[in-house]
Amino acid sequence: MAAKRRRSGSKGGGTIGCAPFLVLIVIALIIKFWWVILISLGVVAVTAALVRTAKAPARPAPIPPPSPQPVVAPPRPVISGDDLTAHMRSQKRAGRERDLQEWDYEWIRLAHPGKSLREVNEIANAHFARGRSIGINWGDPSAS
Repeated sequence: MAAKRRRSGSKGGGTIGCAPFLVLIVIALIIKFWWVILISLGVVAVTAALVRTAKAPARPAPIPPPSPQPVVAPPRPVISGDDLTAHMRSQKRAGRERDLQEWDYEWIRLAHPGKSLREVNEIANAHFARGRSIGINWGDPSAS
């Protein structure tokens, strides 16, 4: 049998090798390209944040408060028969009186050409307050 060779205890155990040179090279690269490393770390962080938010469940949409409904006037009762006739007569009478008052107002304006509109309005209001009308009381002898 062949005799086993003994290795010496100092072989390989005492040598450092090329590790310190590799460490120095890595440190030099970090010093020289620190900005590239920071940018790449930022890109990785933003990518991780986007992936995390994409996987998160969606938040429920906020429920808007109910909008107020418009106020609607109650429907008018339907008029028929004698009520309808009386209603139509009263509307016709009111329309005639309004037309006669407009006509009277024009006559008062023509009768007082130098007066201002305010003064003509006062004369007309006093005339109408006494219940007078040129058109209505035209033939009434007691209206003077």
